[in-house]
Amino acid sequence: MEILRSKRFSLAIVLCFVRFLSFAGCAPSIISFIDQTTSISFSDFGELMSGITTSGFSFSVSTTSGCPWDLFVSGVGITQTAAYSTEGILLPLSSINVRAVNTCATPSQIYPPVNNRITGNFTAAFTAASPYYVVGTSAVNADIAATGSCAPAIINDIGVPAGNPATNMFRFDFNVIPGVGTGANNFIQPGLYRLDMSISIVDDATGIVFQTMLYSLEIEIQEILHLQMTSSNQVNFNFTELQNYISGTTNYSATRLNVNSNVSWDLMAIGTSSINESSAGGSPYWDNTASYASSGTSSIPLDVLELFQSPANPTTSGPTSDYSSNFTSPPSGNNNIAVAFTSGAILTGVGPPALERTIAGDWGTIGSGHNVVPGSYQAIPIPPATWTRSNYSFLISYRLTPGLPATFSYSKLGIGAIVSPSYAKPGSYTMQVKYILSEDQ
Repeated sequence: MEILRSKRFSLAIVLCFVRFLSFAGCAPSIISFIDQTTSISFSDFGELMSGITTSGFSFSVSTTSGCPWDLFVSGVGITQTAAYSTEGILLPLSSINVRAVNTCATPSQIYPPVNNRITGNFTAAFTAASPYYVVGTSAVNADIAATGSCAPAIINDIGVPAGNPATNMFRFDFNVIPGVGTGANNFIQPGLYRLDMSISIVDDATGIVFQTMLYSLEIEIQEILHLQMTSSNQVNFNFTELQNYISGTTNYSATRLNVNSNVSWDLMAIGTSSINESSAGGSPYWDNTASYASSGTSSIPLDVLELFQSPANPTTSGPTSDYSSNFTSPPSGNNNIAVAFTSGAILTGVGPPALERTIAGDWGTIGSGHNVVPGSYQAIPIPPATWTRSNYSFLISYRLTPGLPATFSYSKLGIGAIVSPSYAKPGSYTMQVKYILSEDQ
């Protein structure tokens, strides 16, 4: 059996350019970046909800003349530069939390007037009007003394990072929580986003800018399609009693399939074998790995494997849409597995339409009512997110009924069925079931 893994998304902060301004009377204070890039990689659905925290870029401030300075961030905006999907809403600024830290915790010092600030605590700082002060305020504060263990050091005047690392070196950290919304239209739309922000150091007395550094925070949200199989990847059938030939043998709840996705999706089961794929679908039979007799045929149709799923297809159900019909004796033909060829790349069956049944969604038809909306089998939705967790987890049972003689007469492939007086040759046979999770299509 095959499991398709999820896509991932990542985030990077990139230095764009530097601008200097100066004026008579004070030598310009200088911002120097220590780290110019950082990155975050979101690897699963859970991180969309919980977010990831990273130690972001570091910088220092150098001042060689007695000019008190203020430090703030401004010019913030977020832009989607590319869309990977038509579903969802744009990434909001409120999903990006920022904090500024240094040894003396000077960004957390609050003094009047109280402006919008970036402090030592994570906040969605970019949701109000800029600027956002890290040191100082919009008023004239003159020299500001540190509090706590760094008192009475001045935090915004003469100093260089080598001699004053506790007050003149800073680090910006980011906590990004893309989050999830309500249904398909309120998840964050997969794509590329850019957060533009500038860091400025200004003269406290006049507000004239010494220097501005411009940064772009680039965020990529990829389409996440994660299929997990938590049970064994092998199911065995042994026919040693005559009654089992007539009534069949069932492996109940042998496979559990779990889905996490931030896009609408379909889930399918495809039956195949080595001989089926090597013949481009011309031999849709089980692989015969050993023969115990010379009489009979080894051409057992692939679709004689029956599936039963629980729960039913959350978008549509019935004997021709999924595998939720109960097993019957003799088999009704409502549970025969779909058959394809060429490793599932060409999803075309042999005989009647092979993909008339889909475990979830409606393969071949897109749009509302024909797919399962984004959600998770595992994560409990946090309002305003809503989804039914049972729609993202399925138990699969398997059944074979050879009949007596073993003709597997309920095959619906239309070609290659075993016709009495022929029968299945005693021996060992194998086939594969491929579970395919796909964005709605």
